[in-house]
Amino acid sequence: MSFVAITDFESGKYILHTGMYEDSQIQAYIDDYEEKYLTHLLGKDLYDLFMADIDVLTGLPVSPEYLKIYEPLKVDHSWSIIYSEGMKVMLQGFIYFEYVKDKYNEMTPAGLVKPIGQNSQSTTTLSTLMYTRYNAAIRSYKAIQEYIGVESADYPDFNGYRKFAMTWL
Repeated sequence: MSFVAITDFESGKYILHTGMYEDSQIQAYIDDYEEKYLTHLLGKDLYDLFMADIDVLTGLPVSPEYLKIYEPLKVDHSWSIIYSEGMKVMLQGFIYFEYVKDKYNEMTPAGLVKPIGQNSQSTTTLSTLMYTRYNAAIRSYKAIQEYIGVESADYPDFNGYRKFAMTWL
């Protein structure tokens, strides 16, 4: 079950060039990174429970506690505002970052090259939006974990993965 699809990168904030050659590459990044980021976000036990709760027809969690952390989240807590754009948008940000980061240089039969277009000039990675997109995904990631920590009674299988996952990123 995949939350993110290639079509999610065809418009909007996380737009990528899609087409005959790129679609399989983007799908490979979705396959490689979606489970990895969700496992680190939730920890193995909570990830397994979360995935078991997904309705195969809608692709959404059934239980309210899992739906709460999946959808955009806005909670006014006593010491902070917990705000997340939602898991799907968070995953789009991480996959966008990984893809753009790796596409800056490409491996070819001639070795590692920097692709250039005839009518364009490449920018440095410092002047791209990939870090802005990554930071937005991190903010949602941390907000989801903070919410799980605050509402720990609803998520007993979280098992203290909060510190490990936050330092991993």
